[in-house]
Amino acid sequence: MAVTSGLSVSPDVSEAGATQASVRSAWSLSWPLVLGLFLFLGLFNGSGLPLLGDPDTHWHIAVGNWMIAHGAAPVADPFSFTFRGEPWIAKEWLSQLLMAGAFKLGGWGGVSALAAGALAVSFGLLMRLVLRDLRPMPAALFTIAAIVMTAPHFVARPHVLAFPFMLLWVAGLVRAVEERRAPQPWLLLAMLLWANLQGGFTLGLLLAGAFALEAVIGARDALERKALLAGWAKFGAASVLVACLTPYGAESLLVTLRIFSLGDALSSLSEWRSPDFQKQPVQELILLIALYAALSRGLKLPLLRLLIVLGLLHLYLRNAHNAELLAMLAPLAIAPLLARQWPSLRPDPEAGKGSSLADQAAALVQPAGAAAMTLAVICCALLVAFVVRHAAIAPPPLTMPSAAMAYAKQAGLTGRVFNHYNFGGYLIHAGVPTFIDGRGELYGRDFIRRYSETVSLRSGEPLDEMLDRYRIDWTLLPPDLPANKLLARLPGWRQAYADEAAVIFVRAR
Repeated sequence: MAVTSGLSVSPDVSEAGATQASVRSAWSLSWPLVLGLFLFLGLFNGSGLPLLGDPDTHWHIAVGNWMIAHGAAPVADPFSFTFRGEPWIAKEWLSQLLMAGAFKLGGWGGVSALAAGALAVSFGLLMRLVLRDLRPMPAALFTIAAIVMTAPHFVARPHVLAFPFMLLWVAGLVRAVEERRAPQPWLLLAMLLWANLQGGFTLGLLLAGAFALEAVIGARDALERKALLAGWAKFGAASVLVACLTPYGAESLLVTLRIFSLGDALSSLSEWRSPDFQKQPVQELILLIALYAALSRGLKLPLLRLLIVLGLLHLYLRNAHNAELLAMLAPLAIAPLLARQWPSLRPDPEAGKGSSLADQAAALVQPAGAAAMTLAVICCALLVAFVVRHAAIAPPPLTMPSAAMAYAKQAGLTGRVFNHYNFGGYLIHAGVPTFIDGRGELYGRDFIRRYSETVSLRSGEPLDEMLDRYRIDWTLLPPDLPANKLLARLPGWRQAYADEAAVIFVRAR
């Protein structure tokens, strides 16, 4: 049986739900609000982990500070000595300004609170969007699976600030296809914010094209097909124009191409490698359960919707960095189809009208009241203020070798440093020009590959030749790196400092 586009929930059900929501108390809770609160409380803690465990957080804050100080967005690299002055843009400038502002207001606790709040809103919103088509239990399973799949990327970086707008964008596209119309104009605001917050908005434009093709192909007659083609074409053109409303114009679109042009060099960066299911077996288990459920229940998807889901799966299997795309967007794409293929999964308009405990729990599928949401925000804000004031939140030493840098300043180490990739963000934040850092599109494929091969003592330029060619004066590398063993034997170099986070070698004078 073919599955085509169309409304998954009847207007009668939607109207009944809206009527029921309108008579609920302003203090009513909802499952998405409860989920968001628990997620926020779990992520915002005195340790700063896992949110502050990514080295790139440091340089994103530094870029925001640079823009605040200069009153402009950078167009050339101001942070490294290897590529200083080369063309480079802060494609995530709005996120970086928000992160810098949070750091100025609350230090690392402020940055942690910003990321925790964005993630709480994102997964609460995901559950709310899926609840439009499915009952609470399958909606909760989809959301919990998305949290588990995405958990390795729960870090304070621009992508988490863009999650809510990514969800709104894709949900709006899916709803337009299901209702056989062009997307609503307000979605352009979501694209505008997404384009200025994070570079992944280019995928949003590609998805718009894919859903437009599905809508046109699935039209019931020639007249509807013509109307849909015109409506989606106008929306697509407007989306591209809106995506160019950044400090860099169309240049923001081209950065994604430069990142993917890094090719095999991306495999040397941990976040761009394929998923390692030996280290993350739960993610493999979720994929296997999803595959079993789809095959055993005979799930049928329209061809283009199937290709979209397979495309998201491909992106994840190619780069673990894309786990959130599969985990958060696939449920939005297939939820209406599940509701249409299995009507028993559709929301029950009569749920929650009784007085029993089960009925009260069922009533939580409705949106929370304004007063309840306001109180939740106030309580979270008070918690943030308390924790920021009394807890010493800071990133872990593995991404912030502060003791080693304190020694370097005390010893008067100056000149060029040969740093590890993971220390680049910290050095930028500390005002030290870097050899390399997390801005892969700046350094390019050849430089990243040469650096990776050299620092791990694989085939490539010999370490001593690279140090001489770039006139390196001292090194800052993790203790377990093979380059340290060679440095200990190289003439003209001596070990000056070592701890559990970093080792410093200094060139003899």
